[in-house]
Amino acid sequence: MKTHTFSNYGYFDETRGCFVLTAEPPRKWWNLHCSAIRNDGDEMYAEVAHINDGPTWIRDARGVTVRLCSYDAKYHYIRNDATGVVFCPAGMPAPQAVENRVIEFHREKTVMRSECDGLRATQRVFVPRGRTLECTTIELENLTDADIPVSVFSYVKFDLGGCDAEGRTVWRDTFAEVHPEIGGVFCVNRHAEAPHERFKGFLIALEAFFNGNAYRDHFTRADYNLGTPRILWGWDCDGRPGAGPDCAGVVQVKRVVPARGRARADFVLGHAASLEEVRRLRAELSPAQLDAWCEEARVELAARAEAFRIRVGHPLYDGLFNIFLKKQLDHYLINKSGFRDNLQTDMALALCDPEAAEANLLRALASQKPDGSVIHGFRPLNRLHYSDKPAWILQVVPEIIKETGRFELLEREVPYFESAERGSVWNHALRALRHLASDTGAHGLCDQHHADWNDGLEATREAGARESVFVTMQLCLGAREMAELARRIGDTAAAREAEQMYDEFKRRINEVAWDGEWYQRTLCGDGYRIGSKTAEYGRIFLNTQSWAVLSGVAEGERAHAILRKVDEILETDIGYRICYPPYAQYDPRVGRMSNSLPGANENGGCYNHAAGFKGVADCLLGRAEPAWRTFVKVTPDSPENPISRSGAEPFSYVNSYSSVPQIYGQSGYAWRTGTAGWMCRLLIEYILGARRGYDGLVIDPCLPAALPEAAVVRRFRGATYRIHLRNRPSGGKTPAQILLDGCPIEGAILPLPSKTEHRVDVRM
Repeated sequence: MKTHTFSNYGYFDETRGCFVLTAEPPRKWWNLHCSAIRNDGDEMYAEVAHINDGPTWIRDARGVTVRLCSYDAKYHYIRNDATGVVFCPAGMPAPQAVENRVIEFHREKTVMRSECDGLRATQRVFVPRGRTLECTTIELENLTDADIPVSVFSYVKFDLGGCDAEGRTVWRDTFAEVHPEIGGVFCVNRHAEAPHERFKGFLIALEAFFNGNAYRDHFTRADYNLGTPRILWGWDCDGRPGAGPDCAGVVQVKRVVPARGRARADFVLGHAASLEEVRRLRAELSPAQLDAWCEEARVELAARAEAFRIRVGHPLYDGLFNIFLKKQLDHYLINKSGFRDNLQTDMALALCDPEAAEANLLRALASQKPDGSVIHGFRPLNRLHYSDKPAWILQVVPEIIKETGRFELLEREVPYFESAERGSVWNHALRALRHLASDTGAHGLCDQHHADWNDGLEATREAGARESVFVTMQLCLGAREMAELARRIGDTAAAREAEQMYDEFKRRINEVAWDGEWYQRTLCGDGYRIGSKTAEYGRIFLNTQSWAVLSGVAEGERAHAILRKVDEILETDIGYRICYPPYAQYDPRVGRMSNSLPGANENGGCYNHAAGFKGVADCLLGRAEPAWRTFVKVTPDSPENPISRSGAEPFSYVNSYSSVPQIYGQSGYAWRTGTAGWMCRLLIEYILGARRGYDGLVIDPCLPAALPEAAVVRRFRGATYRIHLRNRPSGGKTPAQILLDGCPIEGAILPLPSKTEHRVDVRM
C-alpha cells in the first residue's frame, strides 16, 4: 500500500485516494461531496466534517437554492440496547469515549470508524454523481460472542430556507410528520413565497425502520444539546409530528448484530416535490444501489485525478495535487456561480477536464450584457457591477483554446443577458474588450464601479468616482491575449485594435499610477490615491505589483524592482499580505475593506488567492526561489505556519491566513477559494513548466534549488506526457536540453502529439 506519512495528524494514501486522519485536528476539518457539475437540473453540495455534521443544500439551474440543513444540525448515533451505551462513529458529539477512531477523507466519500462497547462502527457519507441525495451507511461489526441489539439514530434539523433566482431570502414556515411507509420523516416549507414546490425535505431509512420524530425538542432535552440527547436515557422515537422553526428528522432503526457478525443501516437525506415522490424513490433504493453509486463516484473522480500527477518529493504537495486538487476545482464551481470565480477556476479545470471548463464558460457567458459588461453572479443572480468581470473572459477563452486546440469554441453562440440577442464566443470576448476600454474615468483608467476583484473596495457615498489600476492592468493582459488570438484566426483588424489598446493603456498606467517605487491601486475622484506611499494606511497593494508583471505594464528592472518591494514589505513568514499597513480605522474613501479587522482577509491579511498571481509573476521573471517560497507559504503546513497553528486541512487550499496578532497564522475557510486554481497553474504550468500553448505543450520550468529533480505527468490533446526534470544545483529557469522520446528538440515547444504517450526529459 502506497502511503505518505504526514505531520502529526495522519497521512495521504495515494493507492486508495484519501487522507487518513489519526488524531484530533486543531479545528473541524471538512470534506466536500457534490453531485456532478451540470448545465441544467439540480446540484447538491454537502460539507461533511470529521465529526459528521455540516450544511447540505441543493441549487437548480436558475439558482434557486434549498438549504436542507445548516451547521451543527446533522449527526448519527448508535445505542447498544443491551447496555444503554450510546456513541457516535465519529467520536462525538455523544460524550461516550470511543477507541481506535480513524477518519478517512476520500474524494468520493468520508468514512468514520471507531470501536465502543463491543461494536466496531464504520460510517460512510457520500453524494452520488448526478443525484441530489446525501447517503449515509453505518456498518456494525460485533466483536463479541453474544448477539447485540442496537438502535441506530439519524438526526437532522431541517432548515428549508434558501433563496430565489435573484438571491432573495426564502423564509421558512415548516411542518414535519413521520411517515412509516417511507421509513422516515417528510418536512414541508409552507411559506407562500417559496419559488418552487421542492422546498420539502426528507430523511428516510432503507430498512428496519422502527419509528421517527419530527421536531428537535423531542430528541434533545431542554438545553437542546446534541451531545446529550434523550437517547442516552433510553428514549425511543414515538412518532410525533412537528411544526415551527426547529422541525427535524429523527429516524430510528433497530437491528440485532449477531455474535461475530455484521449488520448495517442506511439513511438518505434529500428534497422532493411531494410525499409520493419519496415513496417512489424509496421503492427504488437498496443498500446495494448505494454501494454501486459510491463506486461509480469513486471511479469517475479517480479518472479525473489522473489528468495530471506530480512528484516533487514532498508528501503533502504530492498527496494534495494527486488526490484532492482536481476535486477542489470542480466542487468550487458547484459551490459558487460568481462570474470571476468560475472563470478563474475554469483556467485550471481545463488542465484536467477541458469539456467541463468549456461548458461552464458558456453558461457563465450568458450573464454578459449586450454592452459587454457582466453581472457579479449568475446562479442565483447578483446584479452588482464589479469592474473586473469582463476581463476574465479575455483570459479564459484563450487558455481553454490553448489547452484543447479547438478554435471552433469561438464560433459557439451564446445569448446575451436578458436580451434576444445572441453572439459567438468571439463576439462576447470582443465586446468585453471594448467595454473595458471605453468604460473609463477621468484619468483614462477603467472605472471601478461597485468594486473590482477586491470586494472590500466597495462603493460608498463618500468615495465618488474611482478608477481601478488593477482592472486596467487586466485589460492590458487581455488585450495582449486577444491580439494573439485574433492573429491566429485571421482577424487582422481586431488584432490591430487590441494591440493599440494595449499600448495606450500601458502608457496611461505608467503615466498616472506609478508612485515612484510601486503602482497605486485605485485613483479616487477627489484626488485621493489608494495604495500610495503617502497614505497612512494601505500604502502598497500586492495585486497591482503582480499584475504589472503579468500584463507587461512593468518591464525590465522596474518589474524586478516592484517584486523586490513585495519581498521587502508584503512578505511574511505565513504568506503575502494583500496590502500594508492594514487600515486601523474606517475610511469612507476606501469602503468596507478599511472597516475589517486589521490583518484579516482583504485588510492586510495574507490572502492566498492574490499570492497565486504573485507566484506566476515571479516565474515570468525567472525568480525561482521567491516563486517556490510563495507556493510553500500558501500550501497548508508551511514550515513557518504549521497546521497545528493554522488549523488548515492538508488536503485543501484555504483562502487566507490571518495577520491579526492574537490569531496570527490561523487559516480562513477551506475549499471555497480561487486559491486552488492559481496554485494549480503556478506549480504545473510555471514552476514545473508544463504549460499549454497554441502550437503545443511549452516546456518552461522555473525550478528552485530545493527541487533537485521533479516529475509531472500531464494529459494534453489526447496524449500523456511523462516529464522528468533534473535541476542544476542553483536552480533556474532556462532548460539546457529537452529530449522528446530520447531525441533533442529545438526550442521549448513540444511538437503536437504523434502518439498516445511521450517521454520528456528536461535538463536545466
